[in-house]
Amino acid sequence: MTLTTTIDLPNTNELNAIRAIINDVQEGFNNNDAKLMNAHLAEDAVVVNARGAVLAGRSAIEKATEEGLAAGFLSDATAYYELTDAALLSPDTIAARKNAWSTRKDAEDGNPPEMNALYIFVRRADRWLIWRRQNTVVV
Repeated sequence: MTLTTTIDLPNTNELNAIRAIINDVQEGFNNNDAKLMNAHLAEDAVVVNARGAVLAGRSAIEKATEEGLAAGFLSDATAYYELTDAALLSPDTIAARKNAWSTRKDAEDGNPPEMNALYIFVRRADRWLIWRRQNTVVV
């Protein structure tokens, strides 16, 4: 049996919207700004953080992010994110993957990513939102 599928790519406007969201997550992380980091979460979002904790619902994700950035294990961390691929699964659903390094220099120097994340974005009310995110530390 041969299965042939065609995956559509997001258009330029969709890619730019996804990149802007990932940039806000990065800037929020780097500036310990949980509000900016979570500004694009859907109310019914689910995130698996880099430690493997499953966080369900925007309020639980926001609380864990605030705690982690304020004085927790993320308070002194920085990150540089790069969108590596994206696929349009339906007109209102995009799957995307990003790589992450501690610094932009690490990425520019060709060092392997320290983490990657798989995102599912959904379009609701003409706005792209993070519906699912799975972070994986590269070891």
